[in-house]
Amino acid sequence: MDWMVFVKKENVRKAEEKLRSDFDIAAKQSITVRDAKSLDIEKDGSFFLINGTEDGIEKCKELIKEFVEEIDEEHLEKAKEKIKEEEDKAAEAFGGILG
Repeated sequence: MDWMVFVKKENVRKAEEKLRSDFDIAAKQSITVRDAKSLDIEKDGSFFLINGTEDGIEKCKELIKEFVEEIDEEHLEKAKEKIKEEEDKAAEAFGGILG
């Protein structure tokens, strides 16, 4: 299961710290944070893509709900696609090193 959200620049560090501070559940999820501009999206902030268990996602939502900003679904989908592409390229490169 995954969850994608946008956090304004001034709250990114706070949101990351909140997630990392919950060692029991949130910190055990796969959390990817990417600056919007690095994904070719003209917004001032970062996208958080969190992959994990249903309980883990719910805990993450609860922890950072005060920092999540509303954003167009189109931007969320574009960011998610770009992050997945980056991860796939990195996995391919790593596979090439080991192969």
